[in-house]
Amino acid sequence: MKVFLSWSGTNSRKIATAFHDWLPYVIQAANPFMSAGDIEKGKPWSATLATELGEVKYGIICITQDNFRDPWINFEAGAISKAIAVSNVSPFLFNVEPARIQGPLTQFQFTANSKEDIFSLIRSINSKLPGDQQVTNEVLSKEFETWWPKLADELNKVAALPAGTGTGLDWLYTVDALAEIQSDLGCKCVWFITPDLYRNALIGKTKNAIRKNLGQGTNYEFIIPQSGAVNPKEVLLQLAESTSGKIDINDNIPADEFRSLAVTDYLIMNAESGEPQVFLELPVPERGYWIKVEPEAAMGLRIRFSKYVQKPK
Repeated sequence: MKVFLSWSGTNSRKIATAFHDWLPYVIQAANPFMSAGDIEKGKPWSATLATELGEVKYGIICITQDNFRDPWINFEAGAISKAIAVSNVSPFLFNVEPARIQGPLTQFQFTANSKEDIFSLIRSINSKLPGDQQVTNEVLSKEFETWWPKLADELNKVAALPAGTGTGLDWLYTVDALAEIQSDLGCKCVWFITPDLYRNALIGKTKNAIRKNLGQGTNYEFIIPQSGAVNPKEVLLQLAESTSGKIDINDNIPADEFRSLAVTDYLIMNAESGEPQVFLELPVPERGYWIKVEPEAAMGLRIRFSKYVQKPK
C-alpha cells in the first residue's frame, strides 16, 4: 500500500525521511513515497506527483514550527484530501500545538509527536491494508516496540536542531521564531528598536524569551520614540525584577528623528560583542515577517544605533 509523506522545509523533510525509511520495518506492506527522493530526475514533477497520488491509500503530512503557516503545505493537504479519504490522512504535529493549526489541515485527525500517538497512526495505516496484508494488533505491537528506538532517535535529532524560521522558508522569519533563536543563542546583549513595544516585544513568545534571558543574565536595550501617551515601559522593567539581567530604555528620541533613524523594527542579538546578528521586520502591510541582515550591513546597523544606547551612569 502506498503511503504519501508530505513535507515543506528542511526539518519537515528530515521528519518525512525518517518515516519513509522506518515505516517498512514496522509494516512490510507499506510503500512510502515522498517527492524529495522518489521522483526520478528528468521526470515532470507535477505529472509524477499526480500519478502517485492516484495510487496513494494513506497520507502523512509533516507539520513543524517552520511550515504550519506555509501555503504549500496547505495546498498539498488539499490535493491529498481530494485523492484519498479524509479519514486516511493525518498531519503529524512535530512539537506544534493543535490550536495553532488553521485552514485545510483542521479537517484531519492530528497525530502528536508521542510514542502512543504514533502507534495509533501505525494501527490506522495497518487497518487500511487489504485483509490478507494486515497483521494482528499483537504482531504490530511487537514490531513497533522493536523498531521504535530507530524512529525516536531520528526525531530527537530533528528536535535538537536550531530553531527554524517559522515560515517554511530559510530566509523569512516569524517573530515567534526569533524569540526561540534569542533563547537558543544565549545572547548576552540584545537591542530592540521599535516604535511600538506591544507589536513585537511585549507579546507571547518574545516576552517569555526576554524574561528567560534576563534570568540568565542577558542585558536588553530598548530604543523607542518619545510619546505623549502612557508608555508601557513599566511592563518591561517589571520583567527584569529579581533577575541577573538588566533592561535599559531610551525613550528620549523625538518622533521625527526616530522615523528617520528606524524605518521598521530591528532586533540586534550579540549587540556589543563579536559579530552581531541583525533582523529587521519587512515594512509591508502584512506585518510579522522578518529577514536576517548580511554581516557587513549588520555591523553598519550596530554602529547606527550605538549612539542611542543608554550609557552607564
